[in-house]
Amino acid sequence: MPASAISNNSTTPGLVITRALVRINISAETGKTVDDHLKVALQNKTGRPLDQVGVYHRTTDPSIGKSEGYFTKLAGFVIDPGATRLVHIDNTGAPDHYPENVYSLYHTDKNALVVDVKANAPGLKPATFTVKKDSGGAEAGVE
Repeated sequence: MPASAISNNSTTPGLVITRALVRINISAETGKTVDDHLKVALQNKTGRPLDQVGVYHRTTDPSIGKSEGYFTKLAGFVIDPGATRLVHIDNTGAPDHYPENVYSLYHTDKNALVVDVKANAPGLKPATFTVKKDSGGAEAGVE
């Protein structure tokens, strides 16, 4: 994964990205249509609550060799021991939803993209995940 805003050399396991989704047009909570946005499922495999969690995501367009990355501090976000929580990177302001740049490659580039995600919690090895966003409008993601 390219360099990121996360500087953590820990090798202690405990934080896992179980999935990252880039195109889900229906909200699991409401059943209504929503704009495409990055969704990241974070799992705590430790015996303590995890806070001070951050997520860095880098979007790359391999066809033009351009990429950009963004770091999001998940203020107020706590993952209980053994639990998995879903983070949304969008601008809805709903619980577990965090701001994004609507002018980023993620939203403006119509080519196929690669999205590298890195999550961090103090004292634990950063978790990584890569997902491809198809060109145009086809749904993509890995679970």
